Amino acid sequence: MDKDNQRSLVMSLKLWPVMAAERIVTTYQRIPQKIRFYVITLLFALLTAFSASHYPLSILPEYKVGDFAGSDITVPVDLLGKDNAHPEDSQSLFKHNPLLLSVGEPVTEQKLRLIQIVRNYQIKQRNPGNIAGLMVVVLLMFFGLYKSAVSSNSGRLGPRAAYWVVISSVMFQAMMVRAGMFGAAVLSSRPETMAFGGIFEFQFVIPFAACALLISLLIGPEVALIAGLMSAILAGFISPSGLGMSVFAIAGSITVIYSVQKYHTRNAVTYASLTLGAVNVVMGLVVIMISDHGWVTQKILGGIVLGIFGALLTAATAGFAIPVYESAFDILTDLKLMELANADNPLLRQLAIITPGTNHHSYMVAALAEEAAKVIGANSLLARTGCLYHDIGKLAAPGMYIENQQGGPNPHDKVDPLDSVRIITGHVRRGIQMGREADLPPQIIDFIPQHHGTRVLAYFYHKAKSRAEVNDEHVDINDFRYPGPKPQTREAVILMLADGAEASVRSLEDPSPENISAIVKKIVDSVVADGQLDESSVTMSELTRIRESLINTLVNVHHQRISYPGFNPPAEAGNVRSKPAAGSDDAQAESDKSQAHAGGFR
Repeated sequence: MDKDNQRSLVMSLKLWPVMAAERIVTTYQRIPQKIRFYVITLLFALLTAFSASHYPLSILPEYKVGDFAGSDITVPVDLLGKDNAHPEDSQSLFKHNPLLLSVGEPVTEQKLRLIQIVRNYQIKQRNPGNIAGLMVVVLLMFFGLYKSAVSSNSGRLGPRAAYWVVISSVMFQAMMVRAGMFGAAVLSSRPETMAFGGIFEFQFVIPFAACALLISLLIGPEVALIAGLMSAILAGFISPSGLGMSVFAIAGSITVIYSVQKYHTRNAVTYASLTLGAVNVVMGLVVIMISDHGWVTQKILGGIVLGIFGALLTAATAGFAIPVYESAFDILTDLKLMELANADNPLLRQLAIITPGTNHHSYMVAALAEEAAKVIGANSLLARTGCLYHDIGKLAAPGMYIENQQGGPNPHDKVDPLDSVRIITGHVRRGIQMGREADLPPQIIDFIPQHHGTRVLAYFYHKAKSRAEVNDEHVDINDFRYPGPKPQTREAVILMLADGAEASVRSLEDPSPENISAIVKKIVDSVVADGQLDESSVTMSELTRIRESLINTLVNVHHQRISYPGFNPPAEAGNVRSKPAAGSDDAQAESDKSQAHAGGFR
């Protein structure tokens, strides 16, 4: 073979893995999405069922007395952990003796009896019916998880993605329990660790609640509870202790779900592990009580230590898996949202320093949106965080927006209305660019264009229309619209309404409850009439509750304060305006003026 052919062969061998991967991806993408869904579900179910079964990968060969072991002969975990009422039963010898024979060791008559027990057990377990039955059970579980993921998803990711997160977590949990059982068998047989107990006690180290903790943080408590219960059932199939370990796993799952919801901070996983450690100790003692292992002090102390270690391992497992799932599925966890909402974030610091008016407005809108989201059951933390970043594009030209103008001349007075529109709408494009440069999650960046939708900048449209009437020119209203898209989520709808409501109410000279209610209703009605909510899933009932929440919060913010004698500034004492009656022409004129004023410069 000449050198050119050798080089060609070497290059082909180097490129083969890449070409093979591309071929697999191309073939996969050609498969219809629905078929892909079923195929992957079946694959996950098969792996989960296999992990939960006792199907042996190999069967021991037949031995005779005097033969030499061709390899290490170990006892299956399922036999190793079994308790027997009759000590004379040969299986009782398995309990603390997982290694029957080492490679090259001769087979004695007593060892042969034990080898036959192991071999017969392996043959019995190698029944395809066991896998098939477990497959049916797992598929039923997956169906329930699918329904739960679709109905209870909190808006962090799509229903289909939530389903993949849940079933993959359950599958990996089953694999982890299976691996943990093997590890428990090994540790219980080692001289340096036997003091902590047998295989029964070492099961407490297995992170049974990791799946529930992970899903609770990634998706929500409702789905996590169902996934935790199903994982506990599978743990009962895997563990030789059966129901006892299922009870232990259920208690742990409920504990971590409750803990991460109660401690809604960055240290939620730490708090959950501490609480789980205490529950593991209690439940470990309960499981020992309901089993026939007896109250041996050494085993009880060992179980306590192992239960605490299992809680720490649960937190470590979830802590490792969270960033993996966040990256793979673009999930925004509450922990990530709280990090983004921290005022020390570089973008938020810039807003506070360069655009203090926009910064104040963003925090006010965030407070409004957070309360409204809670009222309709939307993701309040996502809504709040999205509000904090929705106007970051104004950092490029802060003085062009009215909330940052310190009482000086308005630069838009000398600018053509269409040029003003380009400047104002430019903060959307610039905000998206800045968000991507700052590596903000896509769900947060989506708030930037969606909070304006395709609404008209009414102030500049009417200004241009007035000029056009003088010159007998035509003005196209579409030239004065934001680029969109319209709000796609309930959280984006809340931001659109809260943004308009806060800006308009702030411009009222008399923010009385009646005027606040009137202008908020007017804004909501105009948004609906303009078709801005057509692409979202918000219902009319939810819209009504959002509106009332905005009104209540704004009324509380702008409530009338007590006047302290002697502390009123002289200018204020002589310039107190009378409040127009609610519903009067003056009040309506003030509402229209504030709405146009706020909308035109936002």
